[in-house]
Amino acid sequence: MTNEYPPISPSALAASIDRGRRLRYVALALAANLSIWGIVLFLLKDSPREYTSQWSIMVLGKVPKSASDEGSGSTGATSAASEAGNFKASYKLIATTDSVRKAAAAKVGMTTEQFSQPQVQVLPGTELMTFTITGSTRQEAQKKAYALHEAFQERLNQLRIQQAEEQEAGFENTLSVARKKLESAQFRLSDYKVRAGLASKDQIDELARSIETLRRSRAEVAAQQRDASIRARQLATDLNMSSSLASEAFTLRTDPLFQQYLREYSEATASLANVSIKLGPNHPVVVGETARQSAAQAALLERAEALLGRAVDLAAIARLNTGSGSQTATPREDLFKQIVNYNVERQALAARVQEIDRQIYQLEQRLNILAQRNSTLDALNRDMQIAEAIFSSKLAGLDASSVPIFNSYPPIQMVADPTLPEKRCNSQTKTLFYLCHNCLFVDNCRALTPLSTQNTAL
Repeated sequence: MTNEYPPISPSALAASIDRGRRLRYVALALAANLSIWGIVLFLLKDSPREYTSQWSIMVLGKVPKSASDEGSGSTGATSAASEAGNFKASYKLIATTDSVRKAAAAKVGMTTEQFSQPQVQVLPGTELMTFTITGSTRQEAQKKAYALHEAFQERLNQLRIQQAEEQEAGFENTLSVARKKLESAQFRLSDYKVRAGLASKDQIDELARSIETLRRSRAEVAAQQRDASIRARQLATDLNMSSSLASEAFTLRTDPLFQQYLREYSEATASLANVSIKLGPNHPVVVGETARQSAAQAALLERAEALLGRAVDLAAIARLNTGSGSQTATPREDLFKQIVNYNVERQALAARVQEIDRQIYQLEQRLNILAQRNSTLDALNRDMQIAEAIFSSKLAGLDASSVPIFNSYPPIQMVADPTLPEKRCNSQTKTLFYLCHNCLFVDNCRALTPLSTQNTAL
């Protein structure tokens, strides 16, 4: 029995099977393409369309160069660029924080969830930063951009103030110990000055100068006293009368009643002498004049005793008599006056010497006390000076190490205002097209790859 069908070669059978599979793969790829594009178009149709506002700022801060940076040009430039990049990276993080978004949302009357997340781009090699933000309308996008920029500025100011406060608090904590030591040293010094009555070493020097001045004055007064004593002694020797007797004579000379009694006694004595020559002792006239003389003598002696404070006789009165009873001063009376004046001057000078000696003694005692207290004062002064030096050193060190707030948070300037977008944009368009492109590329490649290649790969 013969076969009615011609025999089929294995190669033809394999080719027929490959064509069938390829048709199936193409059909599947077409169905997948249609499905994916349908999903993409559906999503693009229902996805919200937004407006995007864009603006740019410039970081104005300059990074200070250190001494080592100035010595190496390339290293310094690299360090400055690195610091500038750090500022921009920090600003990018700050601008996208929830606190900034919340403040910006409050400015446009939105909640934080309604306020979209801004996009920040740092331009390498420049000080520029680009910001973008979306909104449902053109005006809303621009308003949100301005609100975000203002909130970003306010946040930077808050951070600067916070840094200044923390830096001030750190300075205060560092200086508090040194300040307390300085205040304690000042208090101890002031308290000791009040209790010791010693303000400075100048007081001791002034006290020593005062003592020296008093000693020179005492020497001068003592010399005057010796001179007065010599003159009084010389005059008393010439008159054969001491200064005390001269003083008594001058006392009697200046007493009117004593001078009256002396005149009466002199007149009675003279009258008695005249009548005694002519008449006998028992004659009534002689007896009367004798009684008169006795009465005048008794009054004279009584008055002299009362003035001089001691009993005297007529011989003493005669010795102390300076002259006649006239009002005109006699040479003897002038000499007596000189003796008395010299004696008074000597006594006054002696009293002055004693007073100066007393003052010198008191000042020397005070000088000894202050000299002993001066050592304690010097020690307290040294303690205060050391405390002042430590405080000044710490203050200078803190001033040198203090960092200006704009060094950590440099100021920014808007170089391009937020745009008022003209066209709407779909935020998911690029993403969907990218996914769709990748999926279709894979499917098409599998569909168009020869079966034999796929089998070989398998």
